[in-house]
Amino acid sequence: MNDKFATISGELSTWPSKEELAQALIAAGLRVYVGRYSVRVEDCESFSFEQYGGDISEPCIAADAETTEVMIKDGQLVSDALVAAGIRHRFEVYDGNNNLAAYLHHNWPEET
Repeated sequence: MNDKFATISGELSTWPSKEELAQALIAAGLRVYVGRYSVRVEDCESFSFEQYGGDISEPCIAADAETTEVMIKDGQLVSDALVAAGIRHRFEVYDGNNNLAAYLHHNWPEET
């Protein structure tokens, strides 16, 4: 298995404002950087909520890591923070061979 360059594909059912999202992550003990169009989770290798700005598009999640293990750990940190804030979401972690390695979610139905 190619354990390099794992990624996350995910979504939030309803996107909170950029400020509300940042506060939810901070409340869970995560360090964040709030940019003009993004919220980056600094406790993770590479995890951000991007394209916040209203006029660009719907926000999206951009996350990757050197290994699948790190991506799962980072995804779990962010998922736990979103769960604590009651934000419905789902994350699919894919390994370097594009195989589903983990499914993290809160109140999201399983795919059938």
